[in-house]
Amino acid sequence: MFLLLCTTSCTSYRNIPYFQVNGDPKEFETQSYALKSVVRFQPDDMLAIAVNVVGEQKVASDYNLPVRPATSIGRDEINADQSTDGQTYLVSKSGEINFPTLGWIKVAGYTQEELQEYIKQLLRERMKVDPIVTVRLVNFRIMVTGEVNRPGQITVSRDRIDLFEALTLAGDLTITGMRGNVFVRRQLPDGSFKYVRLDISRADVTTSPYFYLRQNDLVYVQPNRARTLQSDFAMYGMIVSVLSFIMGLATYMKLN
Repeated sequence: MFLLLCTTSCTSYRNIPYFQVNGDPKEFETQSYALKSVVRFQPDDMLAIAVNVVGEQKVASDYNLPVRPATSIGRDEINADQSTDGQTYLVSKSGEINFPTLGWIKVAGYTQEELQEYIKQLLRERMKVDPIVTVRLVNFRIMVTGEVNRPGQITVSRDRIDLFEALTLAGDLTITGMRGNVFVRRQLPDGSFKYVRLDISRADVTTSPYFYLRQNDLVYVQPNRARTLQSDFAMYGMIVSVLSFIMGLATYMKLN
């Protein structure tokens, strides 16, 4: 019990606050990657795309998916999920979607604004009018696990979320979470994963290109040594309890 109390008290207060800088000034600025950290579409993304033309809905209907149960479209075994007003597309492994009338078009690597403009250009050549195209990433999800109060999956309804916002939605770090050991796992275009360690107690964490999260990112908060030792003591305590029970039972049987 004494050792357990000692290890618990080892959690230093200086490792808990966020935004620490030398001198602790009242105001500070950091260079942010906000403008560079835009979400680009990738395989397995679900895109909601709708085409409208003012006063010409019949013309626009030729470029929208019909509202009916999802059906196989054959290529790469990809289905057009029509759960969102019949306008949702699953990006194939090759980074394409099968768009009505236009056929297969490349969408991987585009941002939301870039894809909207690209589809507009393709449609202008056919419609002879200026269409309204809206694109939205439907399955923008991230996972937060480790030493947070509410680990799990977070669905993002906006086109951008940063690390602090994600941790806030996960209930913030526990007292035993290591502010200096927050890992972000990100899937690369080739399917491999990259792991980056961030120190969120530092104010310059916003300068990291991983501060703004992307779809399917995994955030893991590592436990500190006190938390690890608590788990070890709990395991050892259970073992001692079992052995004590066995020894007591053996002694009782021997005496009787």
